[in-house]
Amino acid sequence: MTKHYKLTLTTLALLLSALMPFAANAQLAPNFVRPRLANEAPAPKVVFIGDWVTYSWTGAFAANPNWVNQGTPFVGLYGQTGDSVSTAARFQADVVALHPAIVHIMVGSSDANEVHDSTFRLYSQGFLLSLTEMVQEAKAADIQVVLGLEPTNFAAPYNEPVFLEQLNSLVANYGAVNNIPVINYGDALCGCVGSTGATGIGSSFNLTSSSTPYIVPDFITTVDGFQIAGPGASGYALMTQMAEATINTLNAKLAGGYLQNIEQANTNEDNGPTSNVNTVYPGAVIQFTPYGYYSNGLLEPFLNSNFAGSTGTWASSNPLVMYVSQKGLAWALSPGTAIITYTSPTGVKFSEWIMYIHSTY
Repeated sequence: MTKHYKLTLTTLALLLSALMPFAANAQLAPNFVRPRLANEAPAPKVVFIGDWVTYSWTGAFAANPNWVNQGTPFVGLYGQTGDSVSTAARFQADVVALHPAIVHIMVGSSDANEVHDSTFRLYSQGFLLSLTEMVQEAKAADIQVVLGLEPTNFAAPYNEPVFLEQLNSLVANYGAVNNIPVINYGDALCGCVGSTGATGIGSSFNLTSSSTPYIVPDFITTVDGFQIAGPGASGYALMTQMAEATINTLNAKLAGGYLQNIEQANTNEDNGPTSNVNTVYPGAVIQFTPYGYYSNGLLEPFLNSNFAGSTGTWASSNPLVMYVSQKGLAWALSPGTAIITYTSPTGVKFSEWIMYIHSTY
């Protein structure tokens, strides 16, 4: 055996040993983000600019000292101080002058409070002009942009929820056209079917559900004494996790991943939510979440899409036994075996999850 051949075998053995943990723990991988190493480059500076939703997002910034909160408090009945026009007007002073690597822009709620049916078309044009102005200023200063879609303030007057959905759609479309990451906080916290906040789903994030459209809603008292319905501590905790997952992997390449079978989403099986199960009975509802590992060594959950699951393609090998939606929500229908698979938008296939559906307890 030549020395070159021995070296090749040694290298192969080291490679296999490095990959073994992913293969062995594909269905039991932990929910964590790798801590930053001592000799690693410091985390990038990120400025968050927006209205009262950003201003009230305090917990995230205590946990991430490299994040700077430049939100505007809600002032007055309609809170116009944080609308897109006023946010764009202070963008140079509150963002560019701080020389961040990344800016997180989230506007819409204060704008929606000002809109009426007859003026929406004209207002939406000004909203997009303000958003474009901020993005162009950021790019001119070599600052990467991340956009956020705002959760709805259901205590707002008039038709704010309706108009905010339309403004959020404008932001989502703008991000798609201009290849800018968009974090969909609005649908993640909506409490609608398939969202992270839907009834019975969310305890894996230490969240609880509510009959209102928020995850543990909280009434925030504004600086002038007006009360508005905010996401609450649990809602902001989920928003923080979503923001971290996007920001931490902004310039990294997805190398692979696995599916985490988070919990049973109903209360009919095993006396409630059960983590990391692969044996259930007809009627069980399971929420899967993909976790991706990246070229920078980080492990992050995929939490962002039209609802709570990740964008990408979900499939079941036997949909008559267990069906899975494109949000990663699966239903056990009949006895048998089904393999749940997920492929990322970039074509990376994640490790599969084998589910066994038994006919009786």
